[in-house]
Amino acid sequence: MLTRSLLALALTGLALPGCNGGMGGPGMGRGQPGPQEEPEERPTPVLLAKVEHGTIEGKIRAASTIEAELQVTVHAESTGRITSLELEEGDEVESGQLLARIRRDAQSLGVERAETNLADMQRELDRVERLHNQGIASRSEYDQAKSNVDQAKLDKKDRRRDLSNTVIKAPFSGILTRRFVAEGGFVTSGAQIFEVTDFSTLVARVYVPEKELDRIAVGQPANIVGKAAKNRQGIGEVRRIAPVVDATTGTVKVTIGLPDALAGGAAGFLPGMYAEVTLTTEVHEDVPIVPKPALIHEEEQTFVFVAEGDRAKKTLIETGLADDDFVEVTGGLEPGARIIVAGQAGLKDGALILEVDAKGQPTTPDKTGDAAEPDRAAPEGPGVATPGKATKEGVAKAG
Repeated sequence: MLTRSLLALALTGLALPGCNGGMGGPGMGRGQPGPQEEPEERPTPVLLAKVEHGTIEGKIRAASTIEAELQVTVHAESTGRITSLELEEGDEVESGQLLARIRRDAQSLGVERAETNLADMQRELDRVERLHNQGIASRSEYDQAKSNVDQAKLDKKDRRRDLSNTVIKAPFSGILTRRFVAEGGFVTSGAQIFEVTDFSTLVARVYVPEKELDRIAVGQPANIVGKAAKNRQGIGEVRRIAPVVDATTGTVKVTIGLPDALAGGAAGFLPGMYAEVTLTTEVHEDVPIVPKPALIHEEEQTFVFVAEGDRAKKTLIETGLADDDFVEVTGGLEPGARIIVAGQAGLKDGALILEVDAKGQPTTPDKTGDAAEPDRAAPEGPGVATPGKATKEGVAKAG
């Protein structure tokens, strides 16, 4: 690619007419500066592209970790040794299905003692009631005996609950995703036993800037692409938008629901996977667009250089939507205008320019009218940028 250069001519040793003689005569003053010529203005090589019409989409991209909204850890509610493990990780379970058993000897004895105690209390109540009816036992004695029976009934319920807690069941239908104990292990009440996940509740939560809130709605489609695990992608939809804005980050939490087709399996998403979520918020068709490399940002204003003949004109523009490569122009440029997309770094308004192709070869004769040297002519064939129109590859090479 041609580089911008300046040529300075320094003329020294030239004689000026003196007071008493002609040029070079006795009147010549030694050390006097001679006349200097202005340095020749050299053109800056630039790559041009026409302002064209196209379609551009406004998108919001955010990273997320896949989560299951219905995922619980099943804890032991009794103390004892694991006597049976019915399932392993990855197995499907139904709500209420047996997962494991805890040894129940102590709990069974507790139920028997509670039943025996209840029977004793009931016999005592019957005896006191007969005596009370005969006027022998007092009312307080009768009330105490009745209270003892009530307490015995409650104790029996507690002992039966302890016994039922030795049987561990699935709280809902899903997949057993983690097992924390082994058969034969001793557990205490509260120990982790299993983790069960409902894969139909997989979601991706993203946090979008507050200014984008009005461009998002419940039910809006969202493209989800797995980053680390390849070949996992699909379309989800916005399920919920948080009703509050995080004052610290200025963002809003948006929950994206995954369809069943994207949940689990060999090609689906799994909880904990890293994914990128893209929300398409707007689509503008048949609008003027320019390549992003053409833009020059100064404070809060955006400019481009427009080629007018062999001069560059700095032009203020207004922009709209933007994607990875192009920006919508909403004002300041005429359709078909030729703008500089590469080589404008350090360029001044009104500067002399020379159009080149993506390889840096002049596309037209230079300022003096001399054509480009044959060995420097731009090659022909596929992949070579057409003069006056820049491809993405050409913009990248010239930049």
